[in-house]
Amino acid sequence: MKRRALTMSFMQVFSSPVFYLSIIGVTVLCFISVWQEINNGGGDVAYLFDIFIGLTMFKKLVVLFAAFPYVSSFCSDWKCQFIKPVVIRTGISKYVWSKFIICFVSGILTVFIGQILFIIILSFKFPLFPNEDLNEVLLLPFKSLSTGFFPPLYLLAQSFVFSMAAALWTVVGLTLSAFIPVHFAAIAAPVIASYLLEEVTTLLPNAFNLYLLTRSSDVIQQGPLVSFIYFCFIFIMLSVLAGWLFSYQVKRRVRNEVV
Repeated sequence: MKRRALTMSFMQVFSSPVFYLSIIGVTVLCFISVWQEINNGGGDVAYLFDIFIGLTMFKKLVVLFAAFPYVSSFCSDWKCQFIKPVVIRTGISKYVWSKFIICFVSGILTVFIGQILFIIILSFKFPLFPNEDLNEVLLLPFKSLSTGFFPPLYLLAQSFVFSMAAALWTVVGLTLSAFIPVHFAAIAAPVIASYLLEEVTTLLPNAFNLYLLTRSSDVIQQGPLVSFIYFCFIFIMLSVLAGWLFSYQVKRRVRNEVV
């Protein structure tokens, strides 16, 4: 039954035009963010991508697109009371955690696929990396990946970490929707939360600075593999924490403990 609940939720996302339009939206935003550089000659894909992930305004808009496919799904379930027959069939815990998994995965896929399309399209016009000494231009901790057996891993790793961060904020939006089941609040929450928490964590050591983590900065100085695992661990743990709060509030609502 748990697998069935997950399958139904995945089908709900992948059969929705919003999912595919959001992916296109991410790609378009990537291009808009670096359009002036492209017109000026561009340089290389790694440089253009680094500009994109450094621009706060466009990063927040990408988070907004990541939220569109699924983050307000609980609002719809609650307002239409679709939640009741689903909970009866699957159980409240399975319902909650299937929501969490689909929200997290759809957030990753929306942003990651959108960025990969951006990188692929750019690669037809610009080289992946500059002609200069890569050690002087590319950034740690993933710099060594650019000279490995598959150089695009440098860009793929950065893209995936950025996508994990966006997925975290979509889960935060899903969590807020359990407290305030309003579609607009659920969609806006990821953008607001990402801005506020990134600002707050600038007061913490670099290893916990969400702005630096989102940019794949070399905060632990342990090489590409350990750094990649660390980035994923932080974003997954924070997402699970948000998921636990979502579970707590949904169970209260189902038990009619919330007005």
